[in-house]
Amino acid sequence: SLLMLLGYIFTQDCPEGTIFMEHFIDGQPNNICVPTDFSTVNQSTQQAFYFFNSISINGNPILEEDWVGVFYGDICVGARQWNTSLCGNGICELMAMGNDGSDYTTEYCTPGVIPTFKIYDISEAVYYDAIASEDIYSWASQGLQFINTLEGQATIVGYIDVDACNYNSNATEDDGSCEYPQENFDCNGNCTVNEDCNGDCGGDAEVDDCGVCNGGNV
Repeated sequence: SLLMLLGYIFTQDCPEGTIFMEHFIDGQPNNICVPTDFSTVNQSTQQAFYFFNSISINGNPILEEDWVGVFYGDICVGARQWNTSLCGNGICELMAMGNDGSDYTTEYCTPGVIPTFKIYDISEAVYYDAIASEDIYSWASQGLQFINTLEGQATIVGYIDVDACNYNSNATEDDGSCEYPQENFDCNGNCTVNEDCNGDCGGDAEVDDCGVCNGGNV
């Protein structure tokens, strides 16, 4: 049928990492490509609402094609494409679904739990854990929270020990590639202790009574 053909075309047009859905959840457009990890959300009659003034990844505002999801543990309980032109005054809300007693929401939010957030960069097909600028309120049905910013941080692998020569102040994950200076030297190869009369860093050779370095007074 024509409808099946159109559905097939839409499916083929979905970017990598997303799947086509004829209907996602209330408030979202139909016939939309949803990030895979966000696509399992079921509609619930119990909802809390988290509003964000701005959302960025490493300081760069996300694009209107990008997505934001809210999780309880490993379970996605809400998501939306962050097209602020469709939101009141350019500020979008993210619904966090709760357990309303249905079979589809048994593992969703319950009063007192703290949800977490992820951002999906659709151009890179990458999920980022996201940190809010304020402490997140515990979930409550019909609860509201207005939050200034939500920031996604990319994982930067490197060595995080400040004493290592290859210390990376931007690293967020230790890769175990530590490089330390040799004893008595700094990371640039400079001697950090006294040199003996042979010019050896940290050596113990001394000038004897005859004026000979390490001569043993012979």
